[in-house]
Amino acid sequence: MIQKLSINDQEHDHFVKNHPHGDMCQLSSWGKVKQAFGWEWSRVSVGASDRVTGVASLLYKRIPFLKKSICYVSRGFVVDWFDEESVRTLLEAVKQDAKEHKAFLIKIDPDLIEETPDLLEQIESFGFEHQGYTFGFKDAAQPRFHMVTDIDKSEKDLLKSFQARTRTNIRKASKYGFELEDASESKMNVFYDIMKVTGDRDGFLIRDLSYFKRIYQEMHPNKEAKLFLVKLNPDQAIEGLERDIKNRLKEKKNLEKKEANEGILQQLEQIDQSIQNTNDQIEALRQTKEEGLQPIYLSGAIYVQCGSKAYYLYGASSNQFRDLLPNYFMQWEMMRYAQSQGGLTYDFGGVSGLEGKPEDDAPGLFEFKKRWGAKKRARIGEFDYELSPLFAKIYRLAFSLRSKLIELKNR
Repeated sequence: MIQKLSINDQEHDHFVKNHPHGDMCQLSSWGKVKQAFGWEWSRVSVGASDRVTGVASLLYKRIPFLKKSICYVSRGFVVDWFDEESVRTLLEAVKQDAKEHKAFLIKIDPDLIEETPDLLEQIESFGFEHQGYTFGFKDAAQPRFHMVTDIDKSEKDLLKSFQARTRTNIRKASKYGFELEDASESKMNVFYDIMKVTGDRDGFLIRDLSYFKRIYQEMHPNKEAKLFLVKLNPDQAIEGLERDIKNRLKEKKNLEKKEANEGILQQLEQIDQSIQNTNDQIEALRQTKEEGLQPIYLSGAIYVQCGSKAYYLYGASSNQFRDLLPNYFMQWEMMRYAQSQGGLTYDFGGVSGLEGKPEDDAPGLFEFKKRWGAKKRARIGEFDYELSPLFAKIYRLAFSLRSKLIELKNR
């Protein structure tokens, strides 16, 4: 008989990490992160006496003008949706918890692939209403599409799965003496400074430093999160750049032996410009050394792992020495780390699903992630379960009106 269970955080997380539909957003530590920033957090579980069969980590957001709340089950429920007894028992437990939190609506977006046969009808049979196959980043709590690289292979085969230019850039970046530092929380300020540069350059708002610190504080002790920073060794970088100049000079010498034409002259001009740029970088590195500005951190990332699933959660890159390709070094080393920790997939995060179309609200993301052998996956989307149809209707009308006003304001 399946019934509501009382289990601790470790038992809950063990189930999430080992379930095919588990996701980092369903970990207890993630619930505690959100709890520190305006959400209420709770969790429920069901199963038999000898095993857990379903869990849900619940986030509650207060809606002030209604004096009630929404229950958001981010990437949940974690359950076999075709195990009807477990689903019904879990749903009743969630409904009971939601009512205690004065929720009028339960919103879920399970980590389930859209193409799963009969899945939509199965979920709706429990009283959930599908909210549509959304595109972009504006019409859902989280993007429905994400890019995932299969890393369940040898390093050699993984490298082969990347685009040719990506492989070339990884090899190039390896010449410049980078080090991937497994940084402590004390270095979160370094990451945040680079994140601010990234936000200014790419035109997006960033979260407060306290948010990134909280992720580390809650998730790092459980080996669920890492702060990685890419550190540059100036001496090794200078050596690598000097080798680049020697190689370019060899190319130039070979070209000069050929009969001059417009194409040859253009190539020679490009080589001269490349050598000049490289010399400028060497001079900048030497100046940095003289000023004692070390260590030099150029990139950083917050990496998360949930069972066999690795996530590139947040990334940042400096404007300094971008031509040395520190980001390529970082991604490759993080993938290798994920493999060493039993990772089978590496999640680059969301994309709009509208690549190549004018309405794409995040152009460029798909192309960057595709370079790493990542494939686009479409989740099934959001479902709503109404505990109070009246309040749910009022909320949707207010939300729709707010969205239209924001759209008009931004025109």
